[in-house]
Amino acid sequence: MSAHAIIVLCPTRPDLLGQPLLGHVAWGFQLPNNEWVIGAVEGDGWPRGNRFNGFWSRKVPSFNAALQHFANMKYEDAEYNQFKLLTVTHNVFPDPDAAMSVMKWVSGQKYELFGRNCMNSAYDILRAFSRGGNFNSRTMPSPDTNWIPNGWYNAIAVSNADHRWLPASRQAIHHFDTETEVDALADVAEHQPDWRDPSSDNYLPIDAEATEKAEKPEIYVDLPSLSLEEFEKQGTTESDPI
Repeated sequence: MSAHAIIVLCPTRPDLLGQPLLGHVAWGFQLPNNEWVIGAVEGDGWPRGNRFNGFWSRKVPSFNAALQHFANMKYEDAEYNQFKLLTVTHNVFPDPDAAMSVMKWVSGQKYELFGRNCMNSAYDILRAFSRGGNFNSRTMPSPDTNWIPNGWYNAIAVSNADHRWLPASRQAIHHFDTETEVDALADVAEHQPDWRDPSSDNYLPIDAEATEKAEKPEIYVDLPSLSLEEFEKQGTTESDPI
């Protein structure tokens, strides 16, 4: 059975005076036992998470639970509304342990709006999970050439069926303390990926200065092919809809 991951989007962040909407992304990936690990770097001004760079992560019991957590984030000042479902390419064996080690490293990196941000963090974690960004028989696009989160999300190609709305929010998550969710990184050792190591031949630099100076056009996100109204009429299912 193929392993899966998700890129989850909030297209209307950051809401900064005089700035176009750049978007914001989060991640999730499937474990061998069908549990999911989810998380995001919300930024250093976010009042939850680790209170350093806005990092948070949780382990949840199912795909549906992962989606519901992101839907409920609207009560935590993080209004995600859609996601893309990624399938690890055939004959590529996922590495969730590597992904969690990179997550632990990401949790300690200083947040930069135009550098080490939500998008670069999501990319690093899912690249580690899929051993090189191998999803859907393609290589996941690099933020180096798609630096605006909304633009990067648009550049990730999936079928219409795998570009979906999140379910309706149900209840507030009070500091993520629920009986079915646990800290995903409690016993994980951090690891800096080689493509973020300046001494590595695979080094992929993040040019924060060039990014900050670049023109910042507002990018409109492609919407799921099924309208939100049609999606809501379908209702929800108890089984994981992968």
